[in-house]
Amino acid sequence: MRTYASCRTPEEFNAGYANAITPGVVAKWETHFRDRSLHVLASPVRRVELTYGPHQRQRIDLFPSPSAGPDAPTLIAIHGGLWFLFDRWMMHFLVPAFTAAGVHVACPGYRLAPKHTLGEIVADCRGAVACLQAEASAHGLNPGRFSVLGHSAAGQLAAVLAATDWTGLKPNRYAPPLHSWTGVSGFYEIEPFALTGFQPLVGFTPEEYRQWNPMNLVRSGMPPGLLITGARESAWLHEMSREYASALHATTNAARSIDAADECHFSVLNRIGDRDSDLHQAVLAQLF
Repeated sequence: MRTYASCRTPEEFNAGYANAITPGVVAKWETHFRDRSLHVLASPVRRVELTYGPHQRQRIDLFPSPSAGPDAPTLIAIHGGLWFLFDRWMMHFLVPAFTAAGVHVACPGYRLAPKHTLGEIVADCRGAVACLQAEASAHGLNPGRFSVLGHSAAGQLAAVLAATDWTGLKPNRYAPPLHSWTGVSGFYEIEPFALTGFQPLVGFTPEEYRQWNPMNLVRSGMPPGLLITGARESAWLHEMSREYASALHATTNAARSIDAADECHFSVLNRIGDRDSDLHQAVLAQLF
């Protein structure tokens, strides 16, 4: 684990990752995103379900944009939930605003902790991208214009995908690099998570945290990144974002940061689905 300027106890790490999110807050926002998902699924929007593995969570909801051109981007939106909560429905709320702007939206699921390791979760996310690449021609997608977005713990997953050398994977099912990536309130330093009260809920090993820690995976040649935080989030989350942005810049990677005034951990994500918001426009610009 890296040494930070301000020394923290396990209790401080716990509070920093918890980010003032109580069970009541989780219940409120889970209801909100489920309701928005049901609204999307009840609309005339076209949805295609793709399968990239035998597990019921190894599915992707693909929403092709009816107004997309041949070079249109695809936003691969990965749900958060501390690696053990939620499913792909959580990101359906992004569909109306982005498909209206000519962007295809793909919402992958993945297997969850503690039954599955962090390495398996990463492999699922990579598998979802590979599946979309393989299905690109059939659904009118441009595999050279894939961008990922991850929220909270899925910010770690998006960062790992951005750091992946796809040509080095065996078997090599995916060659084009990602076009860009966005982390929303992301976890970019995950080794201290083992010290928190959340550790029994995921059960990851210290080796897994080290292996899949975005701070340990930064390399030159990563796609451009956009790091978004809410101003009302914890000091630890802001510190992670600043440290990670500095590491990206030190390796000559393009990355910009936005700290959204008055937004909390879930409201900042929700704002990205509001087509009139500055955050929506910032993510949209990242895709084109």
